[in-house]
Amino acid sequence: MVEFRLLGPVTVLDEEGTPLDAGPSQQRAVLALCLLAAPRPVSTAAVIGALWPGGAPRGAVTTVQAYVSKLRRVLEPGRTRRSASSVLVSRPGGYAMEIPAGALDLTRATARLAEGRRLLTAGDHAGGSRELRLALSEWRGEPLTGFESEAWARDEITHLTELRLTILEDAAEADLARGLGPELVPELARLTGAHPLRERLRRLHAHALYQAGRQAEALAFLAEGRRVLVTELGLDPDPRSRELERRILAQDPSLTPRASAAPVAADGRLVGRAAEHEVLRRAAGAGEDRIVLLAGEPGIGKTALADEAARLAPRSATGRCWDGPGAPPFWPWAQAVRRLTGRRGELAEMLGAKGEFALYDAFARLMGDVGRVLVVLDDIHWADPSSLRLLEFLATTRPCPGLTVVATYRDTEVGASLARTLGTLVRLPQVERVTLGGLGEDDVAEYLRRAGADAARAAEVARRTGGNPFFLGEVAHLGEDAPGAVADVVAARVAALPPGAPEVLAAAALLGREAGLDVLLDVAGVPRDAALDVLDAAVRARLLVERDLVYRFAHDIVREALRDGLPPLGRRRVHARIAAALERRGAHPAELAHHYREGLPVSGTPEVAIACARRAAAHATAQFAHEDAAGHLREAVALVDRLSPADPALHCDLLLDLADALAAAGSTGRAHAALQEAAGIAARLGDDERLARAALGRSDPLSWAGYEEWAAGGSLAAGIEAALRAQRDDRSPWRAQLLAASAVTGYFSRPVEESVALASEAVRLARRRGDDRALLRGLSAYEILSRGVAAHAERQAAIDEMAEVAARTGDLVAEWLAREAEYFELVKQGETAAADPLLEWLTDTARRVRQPALLSLAAWLSAVRAYLGGDLDRALAEAVESARVHPEGGLGRDDAELRARVFRCVVARARGDAARALDLAGRALEDRPGQPGWRVLRCAALLDLGRRAEAAEAFAALARDGFADVEGDLAYRFIPDLLSEVCLSLASADDPAVRAAVDAGRAAADLRDRLAPNAGRLLGWSVADLCLGRLALALGEREEAAARLRSALGFVRRSGALVYERAVLDLLAEL
Repeated sequence: MVEFRLLGPVTVLDEEGTPLDAGPSQQRAVLALCLLAAPRPVSTAAVIGALWPGGAPRGAVTTVQAYVSKLRRVLEPGRTRRSASSVLVSRPGGYAMEIPAGALDLTRATARLAEGRRLLTAGDHAGGSRELRLALSEWRGEPLTGFESEAWARDEITHLTELRLTILEDAAEADLARGLGPELVPELARLTGAHPLRERLRRLHAHALYQAGRQAEALAFLAEGRRVLVTELGLDPDPRSRELERRILAQDPSLTPRASAAPVAADGRLVGRAAEHEVLRRAAGAGEDRIVLLAGEPGIGKTALADEAARLAPRSATGRCWDGPGAPPFWPWAQAVRRLTGRRGELAEMLGAKGEFALYDAFARLMGDVGRVLVVLDDIHWADPSSLRLLEFLATTRPCPGLTVVATYRDTEVGASLARTLGTLVRLPQVERVTLGGLGEDDVAEYLRRAGADAARAAEVARRTGGNPFFLGEVAHLGEDAPGAVADVVAARVAALPPGAPEVLAAAALLGREAGLDVLLDVAGVPRDAALDVLDAAVRARLLVERDLVYRFAHDIVREALRDGLPPLGRRRVHARIAAALERRGAHPAELAHHYREGLPVSGTPEVAIACARRAAAHATAQFAHEDAAGHLREAVALVDRLSPADPALHCDLLLDLADALAAAGSTGRAHAALQEAAGIAARLGDDERLARAALGRSDPLSWAGYEEWAAGGSLAAGIEAALRAQRDDRSPWRAQLLAASAVTGYFSRPVEESVALASEAVRLARRRGDDRALLRGLSAYEILSRGVAAHAERQAAIDEMAEVAARTGDLVAEWLAREAEYFELVKQGETAAADPLLEWLTDTARRVRQPALLSLAAWLSAVRAYLGGDLDRALAEAVESARVHPEGGLGRDDAELRARVFRCVVARARGDAARALDLAGRALEDRPGQPGWRVLRCAALLDLGRRAEAAEAFAALARDGFADVEGDLAYRFIPDLLSEVCLSLASADDPAVRAAVDAGRAAADLRDRLAPNAGRLLGWSVADLCLGRLALALGEREEAAARLRSALGFVRRSGALVYERAVLDLLAEL
């Protein structure tokens, strides 16, 4: 069934959940109008009024009919032209959508709302809450995203936003009736902060605070609401607010009903988790790619529920994350693969992968070969960053149709890496998040009955344990109430064990989730027989579980309490013993690095810990786990200050390695900071080789691909030139790369031909040395610098060589850049049919590789393509996405946001909002003084506003000395197009102030000389023949202008650069 969505971006999904292209903004608006009215028809007049509120253009009816026809082809691709549509149908009165009730998110949400309210009326608060929360899950962002500024959408957005708030209030009321106020407080605090005058929300928030035992805060919150209403609106509070205040003061027991939820019973069977169990049962039996996120506090039953899902699946495997920084890369995934395949080793070794993308691809193929399988990832709040990246890759690209993932995490311990991953996952349609709460009284009673304990004490036990299954287990085991803190529970259990128990269990806790008997005996610090007695007793006391002489804690809470209870020096001594024992056994370098570092100074000197951290980083890099490598190297850098005597060369090397890891992980800003620090140390050391590494790290081909970063490259030029002067000998391994970097960073400070010559020299030197890495840099520099200068055949030869070297070396990023250059060349020649499949490959590859810089560049290319095609809404959306996925840009600044601002300015001007365009250009020039692109945009906006004299002064500055100041920018973006447009307008002006400010005729002749070699193609985003036609008109050469414009019209229609069609036709009409 095709699915339609309005509660977020207007989207159509096919039966497999793949988004369909619903066309440009106005076409999607037609679809949205019909969906909002469904099943009623929408008249053509109503559609026209919505699309063109300021007055319909000629041919509006035909345009609407064309939109409807295109939508029908999208919605029913198999329908023949002569057969009637069965989805978007024509009826008396207009167009209507005939779709099943479950096909539209809004219809599903309202149906869930009705069912939820019915259940609440019947007294089923749990069922009602579940239905209402399912209704809320239909919202995937702000409703009708992208149409906020459209008059027809404003009332609908207000209505849908109000509907969501009402459902949130209903759901909160249902949960309060179940006694779940403490869980609601954070959500209600956020909502009342956003809607301070909404009285019902304020009452619900106060009620939740009261249930959480915060009576004084609840009363103060109601009083604050009363003050706001009286002082700001002159209104008295709702009588229901006053009544709630009275009931709180009277401590009305009906305000605190007992909750009912529940997970695990003493015999292992699930208790009370009917709704959560059903979600997992569906996921386990779906046989398709699904992700279920199980969240909750420690001990709440996440692992038990996930294990139950694994038992329900036909085939499953579990990977448990490592508590601590010593985890090998991809640790939980590697465990799952071992269990599914019987292979040994780490993930990259088992898959035989030779690169990061190759690893992802090989993993997807392996899962495809395995077939239908459920993988449990337990405790992903402890997951290494590489494991989270792989999870994101699988979720966003969906390459494994038979893979279901159940991932558990503590929502009380969400770090930065997991927060980013969750932010990506929760937006996806195949991802479902389930949050587990505590057991209610009824479920506690059932738990106690199954454990053979006194169920009559359920109310008291539920109150004292908070319904946490871990504490309930203590009650069932010890036959008494659980103490008030985890540490007390564990201390009471350990105190009953034989002498030496604290030492043995502390060693086990610091070793990790599990430990072999031989290692435990080696590091326990007590006699062997005493340690064995402790281990046996700990198993009997249900603190440890033993299997094949491998011990693990019965619950992570126990291990954490033991570990956290150790005194600082005692902990360091145990870490030191563990480090020595593990090194004798050839343990994983990441684990060794962790224990040596935590054991300082007992474990040895900082040199040993730094060496282990470097080995761990090298190992992580070999596994393509760049974030993990960066983490190890950061730890090593932090230890350098402890060295005596100081070792600045080692410090510099660590920073250089850290920068490489950060850059590979997409953390550009932090990479540049590390490189800058390394460059300073190298300069003080007088070390030319380290200085070259630091300089080159700040100027790489990926950063050259962004105009803003390239234009700012001059700030790096001094460092590059200093390093180049130190590497004068052609035999230097750094010289070719430095020549290429110098060619790019110095581009705007020297004639274009000199920069191209430097890049060519870099290519020749790299070829002679047989240095493929340097050759790729040189070719990349040449390709970028020769745009608009070299002949097509010369450029194509360089692009072909780039692709060949990239394929030979297996460098996927270099291959991406080569194909991007080929795409650019095809677009420039107007060969759109051949270019579009390349753009699809670039976008798909960027998504699979997940490298932020590539994702950003791919979105930018899509933005430019949409702009040329005339789809300004999509162009702006893609430009914003380009900034979102890589906000640091190539230099760790705000270049990505500045790029998005370019399209905001261009689109504002195209829509007639010249004042906004001028404001955007002015603010950009404050950030980037003198940048030519923004100077040109400012000039055009001034002209649009009728401020001709100011525009003439601005244009004169650009045209000075035959446009010498902007010579290097004439092949980029809109610059030729706007310069020619402004030049023609000023040449036609009968204004003495304009003529005094600029010689428009001379400027037109100079600009024509520079642009003429590019006739018949695109120059940046500009149609060269359109520019040359305008300039011929400015010079009074009407026949030449007519010929150029006819050529431009042919190019525009052949290439699909329809954004320029109206401008060409208008000029031809004048002629």
